[in-house]
Amino acid sequence: MIGSTQRLRRTGSRLVLMRLFSNAVVRTFAPRAASNTPASNTSDPSTSNSDTSAESVDLTRPAPDAILVDGETIVAVGTRAELLDIAAAQSSTTVALASAGGVGATTVIPGLEIDEVDCSGQVILPGFVDGHIHSIMYADSLTDLDLSQTKSLAEAVAAIRDRADSLPVGTWVVGSGWDLNKWEDPSYPDRALLDAEVPDHPVAMWSLDLHTLWVNAHALEIAGIDETTPDPAGGGFVRDDDGTLTGLVREDATDLVARFIPEPSREEQVERLATTQELFLSQGLTGIHDFDGISATLGWNDLHEAGRQDMRVTLYLRSPEVPWAIETGWHTGDGDDWLQCGGLKLFSDGALGSHTSHMSSPFPETDGETENFGIAQMTEDELFDQAHIATEAGISVAIHAIGDQANHHVLAVYERLRDITRAAEEKFDRPMRHRVEHAQFIQPSDVVRFAELGVLASMQPRHCISDLHLLHLIDESAQLAAYAWPDLLDAGANVVFGSDGPVEPANPFAAIYAAMTRANISGDVSTTFQPHRRLSAVEAIRLHTQGPAFAAGLDGRRGYLAPGMDADFIVVDTDPCAAEGLDTETLTTEAAAEMSDPNASPTPTDGLLGYASEEALFAHAEAIRDTRVALTVVGGEIKYRA
Repeated sequence: MIGSTQRLRRTGSRLVLMRLFSNAVVRTFAPRAASNTPASNTSDPSTSNSDTSAESVDLTRPAPDAILVDGETIVAVGTRAELLDIAAAQSSTTVALASAGGVGATTVIPGLEIDEVDCSGQVILPGFVDGHIHSIMYADSLTDLDLSQTKSLAEAVAAIRDRADSLPVGTWVVGSGWDLNKWEDPSYPDRALLDAEVPDHPVAMWSLDLHTLWVNAHALEIAGIDETTPDPAGGGFVRDDDGTLTGLVREDATDLVARFIPEPSREEQVERLATTQELFLSQGLTGIHDFDGISATLGWNDLHEAGRQDMRVTLYLRSPEVPWAIETGWHTGDGDDWLQCGGLKLFSDGALGSHTSHMSSPFPETDGETENFGIAQMTEDELFDQAHIATEAGISVAIHAIGDQANHHVLAVYERLRDITRAAEEKFDRPMRHRVEHAQFIQPSDVVRFAELGVLASMQPRHCISDLHLLHLIDESAQLAAYAWPDLLDAGANVVFGSDGPVEPANPFAAIYAAMTRANISGDVSTTFQPHRRLSAVEAIRLHTQGPAFAAGLDGRRGYLAPGMDADFIVVDTDPCAAEGLDTETLTTEAAAEMSDPNASPTPTDGLLGYASEEALFAHAEAIRDTRVALTVVGGEIKYRA
């Protein structure tokens, strides 16, 4: 990977050394232990408090209105006048600048090199980082057939037929997004309609959760799969009562078909990735944790080499890539400021929508299936063995676990791994922050174990509201902690927010809406699920900024806005910290209470989050959901402008 270099640009004949973003409302989200006083400029990121449970979003004091950047680093946050003084003092000139200077004051001072960006009175926030996303799958989803809006099996088949008609005979028809749980007749699709309507094309359609593949006979034939093909470990081919393949392929068995689907050329994949990067930047993402393994590693490296990478990426491996990673010296935390080596992704179970998440209670009977507890893709011992190998080699572990039984097993793996993890941290001189990906359903006794074991919960708020129509599948008597972000925070665990895109859209503002309301994306209050588990906008933003920074071991450099931090931030048209009907004094008091009582709940438990009413809460949440990004700044450079 390429080492980082300071990025400077020329404006006319002048080399710009500093950039001032002014005329803004700056929400720093800095921990209270970190000073933002620009005049003293004494904040040392190496000594800042990494425990970010208390936010310095003090709405009783005026917010700063400017940020001063030198290269890729924030110099100071404060008023425009204060920052112009600092810029003058740190520039090549020795001439003092009067704080009363007007907007054009920089032009009258010889030698002062500063580029001022007027933010038009909008709001500056720390750059969001998606803690779990699949960039290559996302890029492909923008090109492949999208079935997410189909309302029936017949409508889905018609869309597949129309796409096939536009392609040469024999070409693969690939798509994703179907969800039988949303169809008018929620029954499983099979290959019969595909075989009748699209006989001359191999068809492969991923379910919305990407855990089930719906294929036709042509695709099965190409893959060499028939009724005699055994189910692989961690997956299976669905068969009817006569043993005939239905065309549904689940979990690890999908690899036996997917490997025959032609991939775009490397050049085409890079162009797709560049387009996807522009979309992410436009939505306020300055970085991602990418879980697409070697394909993402190659794609982002190509963009990096070409000087086209505009956002920061932490790359995660897949299990087959571990030998290569160990041989090439892949260690979690290595890399540069733009491409970082992450950990290893393993799978414990499947997904709720595909009825393959590993649960302690069975799913309701479906199409003759009884006592379906989901799929354990790997046993606890198998998970431990692979996690052991990776950790000893200096590679942290992130294990997919959605069902409560899967989470229970994964926590047991991490408990067995504790001594090995400590030894690896000492050997490689860095934190090994293991993670659980999704953690959607947790047994009550396991909630506190996340904190006790130091395991991060990597969660996606949009899953909660996208799964509203699936929650009847969960045994209420089990009293599971479902999408339990505040429960984990209260227990002292670290939580990371992301999207799991393309399973969910990458837009983080819609995710904040989901965390605030736990209601469907349209704003229907009646659909709210467990309102006592809502999170404030402030807390949800923290989990999109400081959460991913902590997970990547970058909590001293990213996640909030303060002197010495990386200059990654966004300019937006909506203030998520202030709204009509929001009792800011109560919120500030509760923030202070957190400082004196680390175990205090980060948000009120009445479900109103300090708002005067449900109507006020939803009005603000919907405004945040619809936020527009004006600028995205990464490493001090404007990477996106609306």
